[in-house]
Amino acid sequence: MFRHALALTGIAALAACDPVGVAQPVAMRDGDLIVTPPRGYCADPLSSRLRAGFAVFAPCVTLGTEAPIPAVLGVATVQAGDANSAMVVGAESSLRDFLISPQGAGLLSKGGSGATVSVVSSQAFGGRVVVHFRDSGAPPMDGLGQDEWRAFTDVDDRLVTVSVRGLDDAPLSAGRGAALLDQMVGGVSAGSTAVETTR
Repeated sequence: MFRHALALTGIAALAACDPVGVAQPVAMRDGDLIVTPPRGYCADPLSSRLRAGFAVFAPCVTLGTEAPIPAVLGVATVQAGDANSAMVVGAESSLRDFLISPQGAGLLSKGGSGATVSVVSSQAFGGRVVVHFRDSGAPPMDGLGQDEWRAFTDVDDRLVTVSVRGLDDAPLSAGRGAALLDQMVGGVSAGSTAVETTR
């Protein structure tokens, strides 16, 4: 399971230390997918299952790695589907319409109940569907807020889902949440050489 998010709440106190370092890209699905996180973010080796196509990214300083303090604090996940799972390109509008429907809300909710989800905004463009929603159910990790930004896109023949949440005690604004999500999605690419496939 995910690490507790309490370490994130004290991160502002570390800013004066001005740690140095650069987040490293990681490979998922045995190198078929490469994720280069935003500056100051690292993959959590305890929560991530890279070969299975799942990775959790958090500020590096909360994971014991020296790196710059990110300008936007949050936790992101990247999930890569099986081969031939791609479904977004050419169907952006229909996927968006489904996700903002009562049935689609159940897919967005961690608990599977659409009753806890309210969609704030949605977009469908250029091979990507983005939904900003609020889930009043239990968060996927203690200490995270209710607002989530989630993107669906295709990378080669795989469906890739990227999610971002801020802290319960320091919620992300709509602009910052969307910006962090955009950075995470922009760092996902196809790759044939494994960078890290230790789990």
